[in-house]
Amino acid sequence: MFNTKSLRFKIPALIIILVMITIAGASYMSYEIFTQDIRHQIIQKNAVITEMISDQISQYLIAAQDTVEYVAKYASYNDMPSIKRSIDRIYGSYKWMDLMFYMTTDGKITYSNPHNDIIYQRDYVEREYFQHITKYKETYISKVFISSILNQPHIIIVSPIIDPQTGEMKGIIGGGVPLNSLQKIVEKTQQSFDGRIYVVDMDGTTLVSPNESDITNRVVLNRRVKISGEERELSDIMERYTEGIGEYKSDLDRVYVSFSKIPNYKGLVIVEQNEQYILGQLGEIKSRFFSGIVFVMISVLILSMYFAHTITSPIENLVNFVRRLSSDIDSGTKEVEITASDELGELERAFHHMGRELSLKMEALKNLHKREYDIKKYLNNILKSAASGIIVIDYYNKISIFNTAAEEITGYRSQYFINKPLEFLASHIGLPLEIFKNYINGEENTVTERECLIKKNDRIMIPLSISLSPVYDDEGQVISTVCLIKDLTKIKVLEEHLRREDRLKTIGEMSSSIIHEIGNPLAGMSNLLEVLRDHVEDKNLRDELLTALSEEVNMLNNLVINFLDFTRTHKSLPITTNILGVINSALNILNSEIMNKNVNIVKKYSSSVPLVKIDPATVRQAFVNLLKNSVQAVDENGKITIEVKTVEEDYRRILCISILDNGEGISEDKIEQIFNPFYTTKQDGTGLGLAIVHKIIRDNNGTISVKSEVGASTEFIICFEGEIIDEATNY
Repeated sequence: MFNTKSLRFKIPALIIILVMITIAGASYMSYEIFTQDIRHQIIQKNAVITEMISDQISQYLIAAQDTVEYVAKYASYNDMPSIKRSIDRIYGSYKWMDLMFYMTTDGKITYSNPHNDIIYQRDYVEREYFQHITKYKETYISKVFISSILNQPHIIIVSPIIDPQTGEMKGIIGGGVPLNSLQKIVEKTQQSFDGRIYVVDMDGTTLVSPNESDITNRVVLNRRVKISGEERELSDIMERYTEGIGEYKSDLDRVYVSFSKIPNYKGLVIVEQNEQYILGQLGEIKSRFFSGIVFVMISVLILSMYFAHTITSPIENLVNFVRRLSSDIDSGTKEVEITASDELGELERAFHHMGRELSLKMEALKNLHKREYDIKKYLNNILKSAASGIIVIDYYNKISIFNTAAEEITGYRSQYFINKPLEFLASHIGLPLEIFKNYINGEENTVTERECLIKKNDRIMIPLSISLSPVYDDEGQVISTVCLIKDLTKIKVLEEHLRREDRLKTIGEMSSSIIHEIGNPLAGMSNLLEVLRDHVEDKNLRDELLTALSEEVNMLNNLVINFLDFTRTHKSLPITTNILGVINSALNILNSEIMNKNVNIVKKYSSSVPLVKIDPATVRQAFVNLLKNSVQAVDENGKITIEVKTVEEDYRRILCISILDNGEGISEDKIEQIFNPFYTTKQDGTGLGLAIVHKIIRDNNGTISVKSEVGASTEFIICFEGEIIDEATNY
């Protein structure tokens, strides 16, 4: 009988219980995830079917609508024989229409194909489509009507015949789309689909149904579908949603519903499928799944018992051995009496000698530990004070050192990564692991340096220089890797400015000569305008042509002026300037545009703003361009915030001006291009405004940058440094 308190019982029992619980839990979670995934796939498939049928019906109605509009467009209301021939030709040629007719503006059908004398006894002024076309004079697709001519349900499409001179409606061309045509569209999908497909109009009247009697009897489909936890009628769904997925209860069974609105018709395509069908699809999979789980549990149970035995058997032998020698071991390093001369006596002597040696080794170990602690503390102080970020990855691929400079570069505290795997660091800052591949495998034995982008804890991406070098032990084996990192943000900004300056200089030199050459053609165009004004006989045509040509000339002149401003080398005259006066002057220039759009200008000026040495005329032009862009970007009653502040950076005083608007914003892929010449998002823009701004700010020893969020805001930040006067002015 087993002793339940012994390890021989506890260890096997604990291993078996933990393994069985783990397998059962994992199996349950896997089954739930798997079944939910299958259910989701089936429901999504229904949504795809709904959208596909909706598109097919829409295309069918568009074709019918185009046909009716074509007849109405080219019909002459004074030529009834021609209208009849067009109706007969369309009826005979296009199979999607089983009725074509002509209706007068007083609601009388005077001709139809096929023909029925009942049309002479009725008027159709009460029809929904007649009232709509009379009011709006546009093509209209109606809800379902029982045709008085064929006594069958139809969707009626009507289009007005408009007098081109007066714009009055002179007649109506109409056509009937039979519901059996829509039924045929649905049947193609219904043949391979186990659910139910319906098409209903705006009133919920059934146009297509698995039950054909619903169509002839004009049954109204009633459903209360639960969508996002709320039950809604079909009429409410048609008003609120374009497409979606829901469910409802029917005879104690859950029914999943997918719906999609027909784009050019006030109707809805509905696909339904009972939950029992989905459960049936899962039944066979469920049986095989649980059979596999039972097999796995039996196999794991046997392996667990064997594994437990391999653990408890050595422990039991060790306990028996220690029990025989426990009295001698308790004596520690004291002299002990050797009780035997055999192997046990040798073991007693060995334990006695081991105790004395252990005492000496412990003392030496304490001294060594203290010395190692002092050295480690000294090295840590050196690492903390190092200017470059230092990260050390030990033999087990874990972070062992993360110095202060590395904390400042990444924005993370060292405690967050110490003793964590390299993969953990890489996943948080976006560090590419392939850099370390050869070092981890011990294949690389040289110093490697490369650049990459990482993500700080505030989600900002920064460029980084990384140098890797292996660390060896006395036997020449790699025991760790030292990673030196350096923030390249300022260097990259400087490189970008130099590249842009070189690009702008090249473009300016090439384009200046090109623009000079188009001056003569512009003068010739102006002379031609004068000649044309004297020789064109038709005054209206002449004036219209002259206006268009004048606009083209003005556009070319504006391009020439803007481009020459961009390419011309200005001799800036820097003077001590109050930047607030420059900003207010720019706002005064744009005052009319600001008032017309009722833009709210918010000024945030610090109490003490230093004077700067700049060319006020050119800088004012730059602010005018930036503020004008912001005014154009915001909507009516928009908001533009102008903030002026001084910051200290590396013992330098920097004056920063921020222009923030709540306009439509700029996408990420466009931000890098907005300062390039000829790049514009405006239809009438030259693409030189922001390029000129960049050039002006650069010529005045300043920098400009932009931040933007699409649909929310755009912020331009201008900074002047190096020429700030100590004297400050209070406002």
